[in-house]
Amino acid sequence: NAPGLLQSLAHVARGEPFSYTSSSLGRKMVSLASGKARLHACIAVMNLSCSKSNKIEIANIPDVLEAMRDVMLGTHFTSGQVAQEARLKATTCIKNLSNADANDAALLGTPGLVEAVGHVARETCGGEGATTCTTNACLALMNLSISKGNKHRVFRTPGIMDALIAVITRTSPLQHSNSPNAEARVKACSALSNLAIGYDNKIPMFSYPGFVESILHVIDTDGGEARTKACSILWSFAAEMKNQVPVVQRGDILPTLVRVAEEDATTEARFKCVAALTLLAESLENAIPLLESGALAPLMVILHDAGPDPTQWKGQTASWCVGFLMNMAQSDEAVPALRESGVVELLAPLLTLDHYQSLKAAMAVTFVCRYDEGDETYDLLRKTENVIPKIISLLHNTLSGRGGNGYKYGVFTLRSSVGCIASLASGPDFMKERIATSPVFESLLRVVADFCVDGGTPGAIVGGGRDDGHSATLAVRALQSLTQHLIPIPGCSALPFDRIMEERLIIALQSFEVCTHEEVTDITRKLASDAKLRIQGGANISRELSSRGDGSVGNDTNDMNKSDDMMDDAVGSIAASFANNCCGLSIASDGESLFPSLPSHLQQHPPVSTPAAVAPSPTPNAVELSYFGDEIVEVDDSSASSHSTSSQSDSTIVRTFLLADQRTGRKFAVPSDPTGGRAFNDNRVWCYRRGRFCRVGESPDPNFRWSVELQAAYMAALEGQRRSLGSPSTTAPTTSGNGSVVGKQ
Repeated sequence: NAPGLLQSLAHVARGEPFSYTSSSLGRKMVSLASGKARLHACIAVMNLSCSKSNKIEIANIPDVLEAMRDVMLGTHFTSGQVAQEARLKATTCIKNLSNADANDAALLGTPGLVEAVGHVARETCGGEGATTCTTNACLALMNLSISKGNKHRVFRTPGIMDALIAVITRTSPLQHSNSPNAEARVKACSALSNLAIGYDNKIPMFSYPGFVESILHVIDTDGGEARTKACSILWSFAAEMKNQVPVVQRGDILPTLVRVAEEDATTEARFKCVAALTLLAESLENAIPLLESGALAPLMVILHDAGPDPTQWKGQTASWCVGFLMNMAQSDEAVPALRESGVVELLAPLLTLDHYQSLKAAMAVTFVCRYDEGDETYDLLRKTENVIPKIISLLHNTLSGRGGNGYKYGVFTLRSSVGCIASLASGPDFMKERIATSPVFESLLRVVADFCVDGGTPGAIVGGGRDDGHSATLAVRALQSLTQHLIPIPGCSALPFDRIMEERLIIALQSFEVCTHEEVTDITRKLASDAKLRIQGGANISRELSSRGDGSVGNDTNDMNKSDDMMDDAVGSIAASFANNCCGLSIASDGESLFPSLPSHLQQHPPVSTPAAVAPSPTPNAVELSYFGDEIVEVDDSSASSHSTSSQSDSTIVRTFLLADQRTGRKFAVPSDPTGGRAFNDNRVWCYRRGRFCRVGESPDPNFRWSVELQAAYMAALEGQRRSLGSPSTTAPTTSGNGSVVGKQ
């Protein structure tokens, strides 16, 4: 509090007063203060800076900061020994002041001060290693690089990178962690790690001459905290998507990461390297190099050793391993190796848990199994069904820039959530059923619109926008699959959304068709065209229905009273077949066989023809019958979430088969027993799309309307089944409005 004391000390430390001498070289400023006086002035200021309450007040005096800068640079000193001692005190003073975050602006705002700190770090670390002065200079740079707003400013300060690289290169790891060498190396690596976290620094630091080599040297020669900090730097590099492919292409970083993941079982360095490998797997181009490097085996071992209960996991390493498998599974080329390595079996226990890890595990399994068929895969995908709402929420949250239950925004790339939706959309019908909703369409529409409508929008840290062609491609694939599910044949049905949604979808798909982005292929453009044509055809139907005013397709009573000739035509246009809704099953059209995609043990050859008495038709093979159908378990509304197929009694099982209308492509799920196995007074309505009775709050899908043609085909199918099995005839009910199984809706 003494007025002018700090300013006076600053003047002495700087060498004032000065005199000027003239020579043939010009005027020269000479300090009249002795070296000892300057040294003691620095000691006084340094001692005052040790007190927490003094730091901010001292830093607010520009004369003090400028004096410390000049002393660190050795300005106006005549004695080398005194200059070194004074430099140590001045550097220590700046280190003390940097401990207060509030001083960052003053320190960074003093011209040449940060450059002087870097100068000290480099000059005091020579062939014999570091000194205490080196450590204090590195510590000051570490403190100044902590704040997010300072990182890029410190990084672009001339001489800082070269100084820190010099320190970590010239120091060697010693047994005693309190030695100047070890301390200086740790603080230099910490400062570099802080700088590498800066978003604007990741790319230029990765390409800075000699920097990566020096970091790898630390990892190879150090086993302590400096090594952990060096691994953190590699993690930061991998977090920048534009760095991910170049990091792998270098050829020297990937083997180092894998080696640390294999060897350092108990260190934090292993965690950093596993995280880096997970981030590198975000780029699909890296999938095969990662497999070839041997990265898969150690991460699977880590996850196996962690056990099937995420609540018992220690640390975050196992969690990153699940993320690695999820990222790798998005590569078509990597899927076979993942399948053979037992990834699905390793992740299967996580699928049924109510835990954040089940989200990543379900996404990984969905990606790995997206091309598989058969009962085993179907059962696995059924296990992921309860996670589908979380996957949908992940997509919504990512687009909204927020996190969710158990994860923060930025943990998942947009490509991951959109890709998982695309995989679900290409899976079994029950998957399509769960995601063919307005919110999912809205999110997929936003991905495509942000990519190409009106030039697109800037992307986010997780991807998206005009530069993310991969996410847009996945979104178009999902839109086409879901649109085809809802509109099997263009012009015969419409999306269950409003007209505004349809118009926005058409605009986005049209923009995608003409997009010239390098990542967009002609195949994907054709998918966009297909989806657009289906939506346009459905929009025409919607307008036609709206113009009628009653929302009906026709007069149901008249439909039921049409002549028998209509029934004859109907049998020629509707194919009745049993189907197993396992993933990969597609109902044949255009004359193709109905059965090639069924598992081998389910394939049955249908009868050669349909009884002429039941269905006289120019195409006697139009109605094909099989004797296998799904058992759809009827679940009471009060226990819909807890019942399972295995726990149901025979009386509650509804056996069904599919009637496929060749004109519209709609597949109507109807009971093999016309009574549906129900009690007579049960008046619930059957939904022909879901293949079950409507639950409380549900309504039958209006696109699946029963008609006289379907009734005729249904009767013919039952009769054909009866004759094939040699069973007594079953009397089928006529259509009625009281909720009977086969009736008008």
